[in-house]
Amino acid sequence: MRIDAEWSNHQGFYIDRMNRTEGYSMASFHIHDQYEIYYEIEGTRRYFIEDGAYLVNAGDVVLINKNQIHKTSAVNNDSNSRIVCNFDEHYLKELREMFPQVNFTGLFQGDARVLKLSVKDQSQVYHSLNQMISSAKEDTPESQAFCKMQLACLLLFLEALRAKQKAEESRKVTNTLVDSIQSYISLHYAEPITLKGLAAQFYISPYYLSRLFKKTVNLSLVEYVNGVRIKAAQNLLEAGEVKISDVAEKTGFATAAHFRRVFKEATGINPQSYRKNVKEQKRQEN
Repeated sequence: MRIDAEWSNHQGFYIDRMNRTEGYSMASFHIHDQYEIYYEIEGTRRYFIEDGAYLVNAGDVVLINKNQIHKTSAVNNDSNSRIVCNFDEHYLKELREMFPQVNFTGLFQGDARVLKLSVKDQSQVYHSLNQMISSAKEDTPESQAFCKMQLACLLLFLEALRAKQKAEESRKVTNTLVDSIQSYISLHYAEPITLKGLAAQFYISPYYLSRLFKKTVNLSLVEYVNGVRIKAAQNLLEAGEVKISDVAEKTGFATAAHFRRVFKEATGINPQSYRKNVKEQKRQEN
């Protein structure tokens, strides 16, 4: 598989373009404390974002809020090209201070996670992202300032598009039975959940449930349940001084050790470090 990639990385900002000649699926879901703009240049991907699966086609933009669990997967092993841009809460600090009335990141809090663009809008978004790639490669104050302003303009442009669209319902891959299973998991994630037990709950065979869930959500049942539990654990870790062992118990993990392992696999850090980072971020914001 040939991969052509180009990327630029500055403090608080990262942009990357990648072209793949074969289908690629992420091994597991992940999260990060940066905002993400994903632009599909060519091909089709399936994007899992917390409780939904979305088909992303060429010209679509995906908006990922910070600390949202997400994962992408191939469709029919097709090739694809994309640009990903990540930036943290403080990257646009100077512009926020200049324009305190403008919420540059408000579009990430909305329901619209996938934006379908017209050909004209695609051209503008693609041009903006390529300009950021070019300017971010240059390590000069002027190029960095241009990159920040270009990102701010892109965010405002996408916010205007988001206001016109209700992408979530039109783009979501739905299945009534799977929706019911997901709702059940969201209510009972703290309890023991097994494939056999869940199949019995919905009067279907474990084999059928497993295949249907994987086909619709593009995650195994275990991956999905762990994702729901990790999100719940994040909320508990952010809320207060709940013991790690209690967080594990409250979110359905059999042991604290298992919880730590799954949490680190998904987030890249252990629960203690995650809590420490959240505290530091809140301190900086205040």
